[in-house]
Amino acid sequence: MNRPMRARFVFCLFFAFAVSGICQLRNLSNYGQDCINTDKTYFVLRDTGSAEFGWASEWTHISANNFPDKMAMVIWHFKNGLKAYSRVIEVLGDAGGSTGYFLTGKSADLQDVNGKSIQPMTLDNYPVKIELCLGDFVESTGFSPDTLIDTACLETKKIEYNATYHFTQCSPASAKD
Repeated sequence: MNRPMRARFVFCLFFAFAVSGICQLRNLSNYGQDCINTDKTYFVLRDTGSAEFGWASEWTHISANNFPDKMAMVIWHFKNGLKAYSRVIEVLGDAGGSTGYFLTGKSADLQDVNGKSIQPMTLDNYPVKIELCLGDFVESTGFSPDTLIDTACLETKKIEYNATYHFTQCSPASAKD
């Protein structure tokens, strides 16, 4: 290969790498850490007995790249010890596409460990802590969280019908409960 041809080849190669790198930088996350967005994570118990659970989480592009095949889930810990689950996103690697790494959802029901729909909330049994986790869901074994990302706690000791309750960052003592 003569010198001008080699120079063109190197230039084209450099240009291809530069464009590829810029494309990768276009879809970066605006968030500095993976966490529960406590302002937008809530629950409401209606006086009819129905409920509404809402969740929101913020993700970095690093986590989406490092755990592309993992499911993100919220584990809801109820006052009586029951755990219920909500699916944040089936595949975390899809988090940056249309969501901008801000994932939200809401439902009238949660799921038990096997994926069956449940609504366990009453005035005496309400969520006291939630955990944002990465893991898997397999039909035969159910939810399987394997990486804890963040924890948030409810600071109130009593709930009322038709009131919206938000979580706060847990104190170190309540995060262990």
